[in-house]
Amino acid sequence: MSDTQHEDYILEQLNQKPDIHGLLITAIDLIGKSVNKLIMKVFRKERHAIKFVIPSLIGHKGPLNDLSVRLKLLYALGIISREEYEDIELLMAILDELENDETLYTYTDDEILGPISLLHDMVLPPNLPITRTATSEVGIVDSMKSSMYSHRYEQMIRSALIIAITDLTLRISEKQKHNYFP
Repeated sequence: MSDTQHEDYILEQLNQKPDIHGLLITAIDLIGKSVNKLIMKVFRKERHAIKFVIPSLIGHKGPLNDLSVRLKLLYALGIISREEYEDIELLMAILDELENDETLYTYTDDEILGPISLLHDMVLPPNLPITRTATSEVGIVDSMKSSMYSHRYEQMIRSALIIAITDLTLRISEKQKHNYFP
């Protein structure tokens, strides 16, 4: 798969999820797959290692079965940057909080906006102006305008998050092109 096709695939998968919970599940899945491929690339490609050592490390009961542990290893080996490590851990923490909370959050809720603003590649758009007036006719128009601004702002936040996640996933995938053991 070419780089452009891979990027298109990531964007397509993320764009299919309208809510923050679904988006983060998909994001962690895509990042996890990239991390798995990278971990396999990092290991020595010797026959004995492939047959006996690697499966015991990354298998179902292996110490590297957990994505968080694989990330720590990749960071400790200098394969991923501190920013990449922190961003993936943050996304996993946000998803974990959403999994334990029954509230349906939107992208602009403080519980979401605060944490995602900490992502290194996240560029938050400026908040759109919302005006209010006292008269009822103008109030209805302003209410509709306010609703449109809110929806537009939420879409902007969603798009910025999708771009940040896509960039992060592509950077992890790009590292698979290096030979770590000659």
